[in-house]
Amino acid sequence: MHLHLATTDHRPPTVRADLAVHLAGNHEAHAVLIARTILLTMPSVRVRLAHPQPAYEAYKAWTGVADHADRVFAGTESGTVPAPEGAVSGHLRLDRPVPPAVVETLPAKLSPTRAPQLRVSVGGLLTVVTDKAAFTSQLNLWTTAYRHAARRWANLPSAEELAAGALPRFGDVTAPVLAKAAA
Repeated sequence: MHLHLATTDHRPPTVRADLAVHLAGNHEAHAVLIARTILLTMPSVRVRLAHPQPAYEAYKAWTGVADHADRVFAGTESGTVPAPEGAVSGHLRLDRPVPPAVVETLPAKLSPTRAPQLRVSVGGLLTVVTDKAAFTSQLNLWTTAYRHAARRWANLPSAEELAAGALPRFGDVTAPVLAKAAA
């Protein structure tokens, strides 16, 4: 995971994404194991995880930045979302390994919405949260998704095993991975 904490007046590098979602406040988000994949739903976005590695990268990113969230959103009661966001929706399928997640933070003065932002990019998905409540909803979503993925794919350690230092094994995985579910 690459973490960029903006502490100057210079914007972080541009992140390329196939699908971006801006979130503010507590929002409904679900992760379910369905059709041998993990389906994540959140406002305006559906993500299907059909390979264990993107689940691992996302979980590692969201849990890794948890210690910084209080600092990023200090003094922010509620964030803002660009107006057309609610009318747009998209679907993304992550069915092969992705590059390491990129995490960026923007203070309000550098943000296009004038609210602080925490951005997590995994595969083609860019998730932008603009307050602590939205961050917590996403942290819970990706934690649930990872727990489902660890039950689905034997090469992923449980969240508790990860916390104790265990690492996933991706060398024995083919994409898309359906072997374990078929067994």
